[in-house]
Amino acid sequence: MRFVRIGELHTGMVIAKAIYGLRGVLILREGRALGARHIEALTELGYPGIYIHDLISDGIELEEIVDEQTRHNAISMVKNLYKAGELTTTRTQIMHREMEDLINEIVSSIFESDAAVVNVPLLKSYDEYTYRHSVDVGVLSVALGKSMGFTREKLLDLGKAAFFHDMGKMFIPQTILNKADKLTEDEFVIMKKHSQMGHDFVEKVLLQKSSIMRGVLHHHERFDGSGYPHGLKGVMIPQFARIIAAADVFDAISSTRPYKVAQLATEGYEYILGNSGSHFDPEIVDIFYKTIAPFPVGMTVKLSNGLNGVVVKNNANFMSRPLVRAFEPENPSVFEMIDLSKGAAALDITIVGN
Repeated sequence: MRFVRIGELHTGMVIAKAIYGLRGVLILREGRALGARHIEALTELGYPGIYIHDLISDGIELEEIVDEQTRHNAISMVKNLYKAGELTTTRTQIMHREMEDLINEIVSSIFESDAAVVNVPLLKSYDEYTYRHSVDVGVLSVALGKSMGFTREKLLDLGKAAFFHDMGKMFIPQTILNKADKLTEDEFVIMKKHSQMGHDFVEKVLLQKSSIMRGVLHHHERFDGSGYPHGLKGVMIPQFARIIAAADVFDAISSTRPYKVAQLATEGYEYILGNSGSHFDPEIVDIFYKTIAPFPVGMTVKLSNGLNGVVVKNNANFMSRPLVRAFEPENPSVFEMIDLSKGAAALDITIVGN
């Protein structure tokens, strides 16, 4: 399979990865040929592109540390928890226990995975962004924690903090959350309250331990002290919050929202690396660099030798130099495998675009 951006799709292309919509409802099955109305609907739903199967990508498979159906189950759970939080404490606590079971399942999947590199799925619409974002930040945070050698119990606590990190946004007006333009100073003051509100909700309603609450409260702190709500600096910022901060920004950059087109994983990757020591903890950025793939499997890239290529596999020790299936743009039926991390000839080739 390979990922094709929405503007480059055409009728007859074969879907390689099933597409789900609201509440995890299946929209298009794997193996189905695209029609014009499908492309129009995908565009309206805000998908940046989809995975397709063709001769170029035959045999290339994206291995995810958490399968898509589990992600959608988690998205529905987060949504239900948000809605329950607006009702009674008893109902919220019931939903919370169900959510904890699912977080436990996701942590187990990541903890037991043999994958050394995390390939971030590129298949995201802006439907229910707030809930999907919480899940994706949870998955990324737990993957980073695993790379840092956390115990399973500590990963579970980190996962809870990450899944709940934006719970305070249920108390922020939708007009502010979904505003397309830059927030006014007064609106930003209101927006910044979500971390404290989330902390209070997690403490008083979800009854979580202090390490989880502090992860929620401080996930917008910056390593140089310029963040909020308390302007903490360096390692004074709780470890969970420092991890969630990187995962939160990376996912936000690479997600489509009604008012913002998603940027590719490489853009979010470069932002995290470029803000090491200012926004983000350098040690966590180093772990991020070794864990999250800048060029996910299935991404089509441009090479400096004039060829195009589809990423087949990422090399854990050379994350910016994957194994690619390279081909001439005008003749994609003829290709060769190039491991950009090996051999003198390959080391002269770089990825120059995607």
